[in-house]
Amino acid sequence: MSLAIEKIIDISLELDPKNFGMRTPAGFKKDMQFEMEILKEHDAPGGAGQIVRGVHMRLHAGSHVDAPEHNVRGGTQIHQLPLELFIGDAVIADLRDKMPGKAITENDLERAVGARIRKGDRLLLRTDHNNAYDGGSDKWMKASPYLTIGATEWCISKGVVIVGYDFYHGNDEPGAPRVFHNSRTLSEHGIVTMPYLKNLDRITKDRVTLIGFPLNIIGAEASPVRAVVLT
Repeated sequence: MSLAIEKIIDISLELDPKNFGMRTPAGFKKDMQFEMEILKEHDAPGGAGQIVRGVHMRLHAGSHVDAPEHNVRGGTQIHQLPLELFIGDAVIADLRDKMPGKAITENDLERAVGARIRKGDRLLLRTDHNNAYDGGSDKWMKASPYLTIGATEWCISKGVVIVGYDFYHGNDEPGAPRVFHNSRTLSEHGIVTMPYLKNLDRITKDRVTLIGFPLNIIGAEASPVRAVVLT
């Protein structure tokens, strides 16, 4: 049996230590940037002719999904989320006019996808900002749009199950009552976030299938994913 797929679009950000970086704000016990190293060479004595590499990374490096526990103490962890959540209908909100650094409001979301959004959808927020990702510089963060409190509440009211971003999802509305207001509020309502996406400009259909399965990690608040769209 074969699936009737016209195109597979990779919407994942590349993980490369040369051009990927993450902020290390206060509270971290140690830093863990993305690094890769060779643990065994092909020609290692007694090594069976194989090469083996290892990676040093946070679970939040690159395209990933955040389970509610990321922001909510005692919240649902990755292995407790149903696999059905990570494959299904998605709609793309074209928000390119919010670059650079503008507010994304509930009116913007309603204009972009209000006529198409359905309960249970996965919502992908397109600004094309990550198509020119520069390793996570201050300039990149400041140029990222941000969700207002009203826009976050709009996502919750529409019953979306995943919100994906192709911009820095840590930017918050000025004067928001707490840090990472939008992602924290989504987590409190059981909504999974999928940051560090790219290539959303390659999606031309109104409704597509998103696939972004996490690793089967026990006791974790996040997992890397290879996010793709089927059209």
